[in-house]
Amino acid sequence: MTARVHDAGFVFRSERAFLDRVAAYLVAHQSVSSIVVAGAGLPHIAGDDDLHSHVRRGEANNRSRTQNTTRASVIYVERDPLTLAELRTIADNDNGVYVVDADPWDPTAMWDALYNTGSENPGLISFCYDHVALLLGGVMSFHGGSRADVAHVVQGHLARLPDGGFLAMTHLLLPEHPDLAAQAREFEETLQLHGPGTGSLATGHEIRTMIDGTVELPPGIVPAFTWYPDGPLTDAPVCGSFTAAVLAQKPAPDSDLPEPPWRPAGT
Repeated sequence: MTARVHDAGFVFRSERAFLDRVAAYLVAHQSVSSIVVAGAGLPHIAGDDDLHSHVRRGEANNRSRTQNTTRASVIYVERDPLTLAELRTIADNDNGVYVVDADPWDPTAMWDALYNTGSENPGLISFCYDHVALLLGGVMSFHGGSRADVAHVVQGHLARLPDGGFLAMTHLLLPEHPDLAAQAREFEETLQLHGPGTGSLATGHEIRTMIDGTVELPPGIVPAFTWYPDGPLTDAPVCGSFTAAVLAQKPAPDSDLPEPPWRPAGT
């Protein structure tokens, strides 16, 4: 891929770096108690560069300022058996790191597993008490359907996300500038012919449709490498513009609207 698109790996590194930054930001500044990493992918087996390690460092830095001792749960969700096997090597329930076997492209089944719907035992997430962030890091780019199909999936996740929860998402981006768009199309073709065999670009409008009904937090939908709470990074390759990141929040419901039909009775 790199032979066809210079520094193609930066696209995926910038997505992963965004997820690390946004997770640390959410626990340190938005009091998130549960982070759901859907379509987690392969972990870093050695060292302390996993997403949950970034979360713990963000919490430690926050405690030094506010003496807040709350620790967020990090829940990795994956459907691929080999990836699940690797993720389970870093699961640590005592440290609030969990692994769930579920399909991020099936929001109803995934959230039923997280809420443990239909069981007397509590799930990993409580709809009433947890402040939840859902991280969709690149997984929607590789959905085999249309971008309208992807919007339907993301809206399914948002329907199950508790009110006030956050959605952090990345998606391969078709830039508006014609020259960049042509190069992005070449990257898309390279993914399909010389990479995993799938992967689709989305326009900014299509990404905004995916997260319809949420409130975009600044800076909105931007190239992933530029999303940074302490200031954007600089000196990125051209392909850095081929993937977008956004952090959005689900607002509280209108009290005049009926309760969602999926919500369990009494919650």
